[in-house]
Amino acid sequence: MGIPQTGTINVTAIPEGFYDNVPNTIRQSDVADVAVFQSTSPYSWIQSSSGVIDSVTLTGSFQFTEIPTGSYYLAIYHRNSIETWSNAPVNFISGGTVSYDFSNAVTKAFGSNLKQVDSSPPRFGLYSGDVNQDAIIDAADLSNVENDADASLFGYVNTDVTGDNFVDAADISIVENNVGLGVIVITP
Repeated sequence: MGIPQTGTINVTAIPEGFYDNVPNTIRQSDVADVAVFQSTSPYSWIQSSSGVIDSVTLTGSFQFTEIPTGSYYLAIYHRNSIETWSNAPVNFISGGTVSYDFSNAVTKAFGSNLKQVDSSPPRFGLYSGDVNQDAIIDAADLSNVENDADASLFGYVNTDVTGDNFVDAADISIVENNVGLGVIVITP
């Protein structure tokens, strides 16, 4: 087994609140992280990479330098979405390129932990609203969004779950709905 070479994992993902189903895009390109985990218990972390999910292609390119050839779970992290894992390990060849699409079927996420954001074409998104990144969308997240909406906060902030750079009732509505659904991280 040789020294791992730099490889690429292209990931397609949609933060639920950012999705605009008229042009089938997200409101803005945004940073996400993808982590690679061992495919067997205890599913140890191997490496993470940051990239940008493009607003039109819905895909980001993530570079990995220390991953040997093998099968791994992928997890995607977005600033105000729930951490989401691939439904099964993904085969990776050191130095190669692999693509994974979380958006084309609810079953692409472990535990089917995605929300349908469009019916034509069928698209599934990462649940939005985990603004404090504690692995659950709950009253604490809702309170943070409500407080920032009351303050008319704007700009690149975690409580802007719609990606329109303004915290308002639309953001509150998404978080409130996901609180009601009891959305949590589901991992192997």
